[in-house]
Amino acid sequence: MANNLIEQILAGVLSNGMGGRGQPGVHDMSPGGGGGGGGGLGDLLGGGGGGGLGDLLGGILGGGGAPAGANRDRSSSSFGGSGGALIAMLLPLAMQWVQRNGGLGAVLGKFQQKGYSQQAASWVSTGDNESLSQQAVEDVVGLDELSRLSQQLGVPEQQVANGFAQILPEMVNQLTPQGNVSGDADDALRDSMAEVQAMLSRMHAR
Repeated sequence: MANNLIEQILAGVLSNGMGGRGQPGVHDMSPGGGGGGGGGLGDLLGGGGGGGLGDLLGGILGGGGAPAGANRDRSSSSFGGSGGALIAMLLPLAMQWVQRNGGLGAVLGKFQQKGYSQQAASWVSTGDNESLSQQAVEDVVGLDELSRLSQQLGVPEQQVANGFAQILPEMVNQLTPQGNVSGDADDALRDSMAEVQAMLSRMHAR
C-alpha cells in the first residue's frame, strides 16, 4: 500500500471532489475504512478485490500507460470510480514533476512568478486552500508537459490539467502541515516516491 502521505493527498482530493473543504486533516475517506458506497479511497488503494493503486500505477511509472479499462468513463467532474482512478494515476506523476522542477519551494516560486501568489500562499497556510484553475496549470506546468502526460495516460490534456489543478493544492497542503515550507517537505516527497517505486518493483517481481 502507498505510504501515508500519498493516502492523505488522495483522501484530501477525493474529499474535496465530494464536498470537502480542503482543510488539513480532512481524511473522511480513511484507507480501507467505511467510506460508504463504492469508489472510495479504500478501493483505489487496493483495499478490496484487485484493481488497487499498485495496479493503476504499474503501467504508468513503468512506462506502459493507463491500464486497460481504467478510464472508460472520462468524466473529469467525478472523483469516484474512474475519475478517482485518474487522480490516483496522476498523483505520482505530479510528484515527479515537482521533484524535476526543483522541489516544493521552487514550484511555489513558479506559481508566484506567474501571478498566483495568493493561491500558493493559501495552500501553505493552515486555512482553506484556494482553488487552482486549468489556465493556471497551463501557465505553470506548461502545455508541452501536459501534452506529454496526456499521451502517456491516454486521456485529453484538459483532464490532465484538471487533475493537476486538484492535486497540486492538496499536495502542498499536506507537505506544509505547520503552515510553512521546510526542508522536510522535499524529504517527504522523495521518500514517498521511493516507496511508490518499491511498491512497483514488488508488483513486477510477482
